[in-house]
Amino acid sequence: MAADPPTDVLLTDTQARILAALCRPISEGNHFATPATNQEIADAVFLSVDAVKGHLRTLYRKFGIEDLPQGERRARLVELAVAGGYVEAPAGEVEIAPGAADEDDDTPSPAELAAAEDLRVRPTPEPGMPPPSAASADAERDWRHSRAAWISVGLLVLVIIGASLATSGIFNQGSNAQTAPTPAAFRKEVAGDCREALAGAPETAGGDRAANAQAYLGVIEAVRGRYESLVPPNVPDIALERFSTGLAKAANFNGDVAKAPPAGGAALEAEAVAGLTAAAGQVRAGARGYGLGPECLAIGNLIARSAQNAAA
Repeated sequence: MAADPPTDVLLTDTQARILAALCRPISEGNHFATPATNQEIADAVFLSVDAVKGHLRTLYRKFGIEDLPQGERRARLVELAVAGGYVEAPAGEVEIAPGAADEDDDTPSPAELAAAEDLRVRPTPEPGMPPPSAASADAERDWRHSRAAWISVGLLVLVIIGASLATSGIFNQGSNAQTAPTPAAFRKEVAGDCREALAGAPETAGGDRAANAQAYLGVIEAVRGRYESLVPPNVPDIALERFSTGLAKAANFNGDVAKAPPAGGAALEAEAVAGLTAAAGQVRAGARGYGLGPECLAIGNLIARSAQNAAA
């Protein structure tokens, strides 16, 4: 007999939006429909296709279906989301058609890897420091965007508690627990995730600031989606907390710029530049502190360029 669908999966706002977009063909009243494509989801949640794939991998893991074959995971995720009450569905029996298998294909092409390698070694100028008058505005903006940071701090506390319990042997009594990777294996995995995300990095010399910010946001969210899908090492590290918090802050500010680029000289412009400059520093400090390699340092450099883009 099939196991009951999970009803206690904790989702971030972005993951909830992606899950809703995936299930939209069903929730709109169709009793027989195919889950939304990655491009349809990307258009609905204002992210890149690469970022959507990263978040979907996290959702597969959270719902316990990451081991299903490609082509089955999407339909099964919709079934679990409907049965668990995460999205609404029409009354009566609902049949979900499997999506195309290539929608789950998250293997980067050789051309994408080549593009990422080219970007990895490209020198990047440092953005100028924000004006001193931005300090109070930046503090106010950080307050509005502090939820993601507090969530990260809470997760760090839970990791510390978990590490202590693991040391005492409490978590070693079961056979189904996921094995935490070594720090070296974790570094290698995160570096690879940064490299794959950079494959979608935009060429943003001039052009539309909103479009540039959206492109930067896609790369940042791709890194976050992949990073969140990983099992962390047993021993927490403040460098990883800086890396994660910097990514969250960079996503928030680039999302604001993508929706409405601030006018030159306005307080919002100073806030965005200051916030993105600080986020770039956090990501680079975290990457250096934990030894995540040049690929993740390049993510920090990309965020620094997004700070320049935020300035009118």
